[in-house]
Amino acid sequence: MKTMTRLSVTIIDAFNEIHKIDFKRYEYPNLMELIIDNYYEEIGDCGGKGLCGTCHIKPLSILIDDKDITEIQTLNKLQNSTKMSRLSCQILVNEKINGMSFKLINEN
Repeated sequence: MKTMTRLSVTIIDAFNEIHKIDFKRYEYPNLMELIIDNYYEEIGDCGGKGLCGTCHIKPLSILIDDKDITEIQTLNKLQNSTKMSRLSCQILVNEKINGMSFKLINEN
């Protein structure tokens, strides 16, 4: 029987506390759901549609996947958005993010 490889990401919160979260490939529909379930519940006001910006993060390395138009438009409305900014609801939970670190960006 083949065993599922455990993957992980590191989340750095607004207080610069570091949280390593383990997951299985496609265990969650997106990174936002993984973060909510394991650590932080106050993100994702729009339910993962990419419209509110409350799940704004900064990857600490480059992601391969491109942003879609909805994500770009939402990020453009955010005060602290940079070229590296992403919405965690738009990032799939798979091998591509294994070992990556993400900083939660507080818009308040």
